[in-house]
Amino acid sequence: MNELTNIYTERLFNDVNSIIINGQRQAFGAAGQVAIATYWNIGRRIVEEEQQGELRAQYGARLITDLAERLYAIYGNNYSKRNLQYYRKFYLLFPSFEKVNELVHNLTWTHIRRLLSVTNDAAREWYLIHCSKDTWSTTTLDRNIASQYSSQRRRIAARN
Repeated sequence: MNELTNIYTERLFNDVNSIIINGQRQAFGAAGQVAIATYWNIGRRIVEEEQQGELRAQYGARLITDLAERLYAIYGNNYSKRNLQYYRKFYLLFPSFEKVNELVHNLTWTHIRRLLSVTNDAAREWYLIHCSKDTWSTTTLDRNIASQYSSQRRRIAARN
């Protein structure tokens, strides 16, 4: 009887362990999506504020610096000047939240940061779509960007 109890206990442990691991993955994924939405909205607000008034350029130059000083003191490095600039760029390059929400549900902020480095709009869009659809890791995304994967795929498709 003791052996049978051990089998049931082991099965129960494995089942509960799987439930916990899946729950943690879902929680981390959900938290990542909330963070991405938060960063997009911060970028949107920065851009909206920069576009007000005639002194836009002069005001905009200090806006991020001043905002970063205050936010960094409260929230830490996620709100440094550099990161606020990334959030601004994120919004400018992906102004449609519906599209962002649709395509980044399985991506991390690290994926988004990598995509911000792609200067060609069409290539950036291609990487975003394929990265999301094919669930590329950030390593795969980096490799594909470095090898100009999208350009090569288009050249091959054009030949066929």
